[in-house]
Amino acid sequence: MTPEQMQKIKQVKDIFIPTNTLKSMLDTMKKIREIGVIDRHENMPDCMFVTGETGVGKTTFIEQYLKKHSRYDVEEIDGERTIVPVLYCSLPKAKHPKPVVAEILRMLGDELQGDYGDVAKLTDRLVTQLKEARTELLIIDEFQHAIETTNKNVIQEIGEWFKIFINKARIPIVFLGVPWSRPVLEINAQLKRRVRKRKFIIPNYTLDTFEEFQMFLQKVEQALPLKPFQPIWQVDFAFRLFAVSKGNLSELMEGVIVPACIQAIYEESGVITDDHFIEAVENNTDWHEENNPLLIEKIENIEALQQDTDSFWNPEAKKLEKRVIDATYAKVKFSDLNLKDLLSKR
Repeated sequence: MTPEQMQKIKQVKDIFIPTNTLKSMLDTMKKIREIGVIDRHENMPDCMFVTGETGVGKTTFIEQYLKKHSRYDVEEIDGERTIVPVLYCSLPKAKHPKPVVAEILRMLGDELQGDYGDVAKLTDRLVTQLKEARTELLIIDEFQHAIETTNKNVIQEIGEWFKIFINKARIPIVFLGVPWSRPVLEINAQLKRRVRKRKFIIPNYTLDTFEEFQMFLQKVEQALPLKPFQPIWQVDFAFRLFAVSKGNLSELMEGVIVPACIQAIYEESGVITDDHFIEAVENNTDWHEENNPLLIEKIENIEALQQDTDSFWNPEAKKLEKRVIDATYAKVKFSDLNLKDLLSKR
């Protein structure tokens, strides 16, 4: 592989196009972090709760954010110190708070990795180390792990720990999770009051937001080191990509566009051909040749799925019944998109 090919692949892998929702999230994160610094973390911080189904771009967004706010070392009178302006932690599956505190300590770089003491002592150690690391924002991902396969008492206990931690650390937290993680806040009213900014929802694209989907594709195309043989944002091809991905950004980017472009780079092709996209769908998604939306000749015959309802937690589920109710999807066709366009122009 040539250095030029390696550079192009790196460019493809680094593509990140923030949607309007993500831009709003970023603005709010910036504000709550700045306010905490101005306030010197003396008063109760603002905290955020962000939800979205798997694959909508939550984790990718955070990864991009962390690249711009990574930890660094400074020389001080008492020696070298590691500054961690933003700390990211994926919440472990736990039936009590101790593993949660231990995992945050581990991500912070605690030498003992939190493997000693009770929860209260660990919490005090965590607060002290966050202050020493001058942490301005804490990001907790996979918030649903606080309730997965557990009961109401466990949810209450972990929620109670976060409330106590916020009271002690006074550092703003951004909680990220799927929609059914919301009961962690609902069960603990005091924690809910500390997480005021909880209306951020990162949605999958639907026909109602199809124009935004096209604009996203247009920005992606502009960022690619190779151009597609045909514009991917034009309505016919965009609908095919919508059908392939169900409007989900992870399915769209990691399942189709990124592998198609990388294959074209490997082949030293001047453009990304339709065959590159078709092969990417067959190799990276659950679609097969007989129903691949990119291979169906007449666009009117393509049957797509779009998200209809969010997943949710069913607290009334009986033993052995599913507590997590999956998101539902509705069937849509290209003609439904045309109908929406006509109605919007009236």
